[in-house]
Amino acid sequence: MDYLKTVHSTQPSFHYRVGKDPVLPPQSVPKTPASSWGFPQPGPQAPSPAYATAKHYFVDDNTWDAILDHGEFDDIVCGSGFCALAYVDAALKRDPFRKILILERGGFWLPEHFQNLPLPFKLLLGGPSETFPWQLTSKTYNNPVKYMHGSCPFFGGRSTFWSAWCPKPEADLMRGFPKSMLDTAAKEEFWDEAEDLLHVTPANEIDDPIFDGLQDIIDDRLLKGVPQILGADSAIPAPLAVGMTTSMSKLSFNKFSTPGPLLKLYERQRHLAQEHRGHPLMIATDTIVQRFEVDPEDHERPVNILHTSRGSLCFPQGKTNIILATGAIPATTILMNSLGDTLENRAGTRLSGHFLSHVTARFPMNTPRGIDNCIFKDHLEIGASYVAGKDEKTGHQYHIQVTAIHSPHPETDAEDAGRLCPDYAAAATVDQLKDSTDHVVLVCATLGELSETNEHSWIRQNLKNSDVTTNIRLQVDVNKTDEDLWTVMDTATYDAIKVMAGDRAGRLEYWHNKTSSWEEDPAPVSEIRVPGVVHETSTLYMSDDLENDPHASVGPDYRPRGCGNVYVTGGAIFPSSGSWNPTLTMCGYAQDLARKLVPESGEEA
Repeated sequence: MDYLKTVHSTQPSFHYRVGKDPVLPPQSVPKTPASSWGFPQPGPQAPSPAYATAKHYFVDDNTWDAILDHGEFDDIVCGSGFCALAYVDAALKRDPFRKILILERGGFWLPEHFQNLPLPFKLLLGGPSETFPWQLTSKTYNNPVKYMHGSCPFFGGRSTFWSAWCPKPEADLMRGFPKSMLDTAAKEEFWDEAEDLLHVTPANEIDDPIFDGLQDIIDDRLLKGVPQILGADSAIPAPLAVGMTTSMSKLSFNKFSTPGPLLKLYERQRHLAQEHRGHPLMIATDTIVQRFEVDPEDHERPVNILHTSRGSLCFPQGKTNIILATGAIPATTILMNSLGDTLENRAGTRLSGHFLSHVTARFPMNTPRGIDNCIFKDHLEIGASYVAGKDEKTGHQYHIQVTAIHSPHPETDAEDAGRLCPDYAAAATVDQLKDSTDHVVLVCATLGELSETNEHSWIRQNLKNSDVTTNIRLQVDVNKTDEDLWTVMDTATYDAIKVMAGDRAGRLEYWHNKTSSWEEDPAPVSEIRVPGVVHETSTLYMSDDLENDPHASVGPDYRPRGCGNVYVTGGAIFPSSGSWNPTLTMCGYAQDLARKLVPESGEEA
C-alpha cells in the first residue's frame, strides 16, 4: 500500500444520518475491524485523546512506521502554528499533489482559541500550558523584564492563546530589513493573501452589536487626538484576526487559531486524494524535531537525516525540504544542534522582542448612558483601537492596544467581556467593572520594541545539557535605548487615555492593583510595567549579504548558510522587531516561501 496515496481509514460514527434505515442490510454495513460496537468483545475502555484523534486526523503508529521505512516528502513542516498553516495552505493551493508532512512536538489539546470556549477555560492561560525550553540567565531574571514568555507545546501552539491583533507595518517601520524582504512586502498580494488567511478585519467592520457606538467614538477621538499623544503617528480601528462566516450569516466575532484551518486542509486533501486530484496532508503529533544531518560529501550539503523523538526520517535523495516554521527560539535551537560551528557567532547573536505596560483607567459618561449624544444600548459595548508611535530621539517604536468597555450589567457582562475582548490579558476584571456602570473603562496594553543591537541579549548553546531540545541559555537585557522608549510609551499611554476621555479628562480615575481600587493619580511605574518579553524575533535574521553581515544567519532565499534544503520562516528572520504584532507579517513571508518553492501545478483544488 502506498501510504502517500491512500488516506488511512477512518471509523464511521455510530450516529447514522436522519433518514437512513437503522436496520441496514449486511452489504451496506460499513467495513469495520473484527471486533466492533462491543461485538464479539468489549472495545477499548480507556482511550487516550491521541488514540481517539489519530485514526481520524493524525498519523497513527502504523502509518508512522511506514513513513520511517519509506517516507520521502516534498516538505516536512516543523510546527503547527501560524507559519506552518500559512506555508502549507499556500503550497497546497499551488499544487494539491504536494507531499507534505507536519511534525508537531505536542498533542491535540484545544480545538480552537481558548476565548471561544466557555469562560472557565481562562485558567488554562499560562501555567503548564506554557513551557520554557531554555535556561534563563540570572541577568535576565534580575532585570525589569525578568523572563521571556515560553512555548505552547500543543497542536496549534500559541495560536490558541494569542491576542489576534494584526497590524500591517509600513516599510519605514521595518528597520534594517534587507531589500529582498522589503520588495516582497511591497507587493499588494503579500498583505492581501496574509489578511485573507487570518480573516483580518478592522474592529469597526465586525458585524456584532457589541462593537458599535463606543467603537466609533473611541476611533474618532484617537484619530483627531494623534497630535496630542507623545510620538504618535497614527490611530486606526484595531485590525483583528477574527470572523466566522457561513453562507447564511455575516462576519461575527470569533478569535482565529490554527487547529481548525489545519484540519480543514487535512479534510480537503483527503477528499482530493480519494478523487485522485491530490495527495493527503500528513500530520504527526507528539513528535519532537531534535536535529538534522547534512550530507558532508555533497557540496550543496542537503539534509538526508532528520532526527525526531519517534525515530529518524531518512531522505537518501536529499530532496525533501525541511521548513522550520516553529517559534524563533526552537528554530534557532534546532539549527545550533544541527550545524554546530557553521553557524558560530551568527545564530542567536541577535535577540529582540516586545516589553509591555498595562494601564487601566475610567471616565464617567457625559450624557445619560452615553457619550457625545450617542446613547449606548442596554448591553455590553467594546471598542478596540490601535495607536502607533515612536521615540523621536531614537526612532524606536511603540504601539498602544486600546480596549474600551462599557458594561451596564457587570455581573452578567463579565463572561462576555472575557470572551470578546481582543486581548484577554488586557481585559477589564470583574472588580473593575462592578461599580463602573456609568463609566467607560479603558484598558491599554502598550508594547515597545527591544533594541536589536544590544549585544547583551542573546541565545547560546549550553552543551552541559544533553537534551537537544533545551540545551541553550537565553539572556534578555534592557539597555538605555529601551529604558527611554519605555518612558516615552508610558507617557503616550496616559496621553491617549486623556484624549479618549475628552471633556471628562479631569475626572479620570486609574486602577491600582495593590489596593484593588480606583484612584485619581496614576498607578506607580512598578505596577504598570509588566514582566515578560513577548513576540521574540531576530535570532536567525535575514540579510541580502551574508558574507559581510557578521550576525545574519539566513539569506534572501530563506536558507541558513551551511545547508541546502532547510528553510526558516517566522519572526526569527526579522532583523528588528518593530513594535507591531508580528503574526500578519510572519504569515506573509511564509506564504512567500511557498511561492518560491512550489511551482503551480495548473490544476485547481
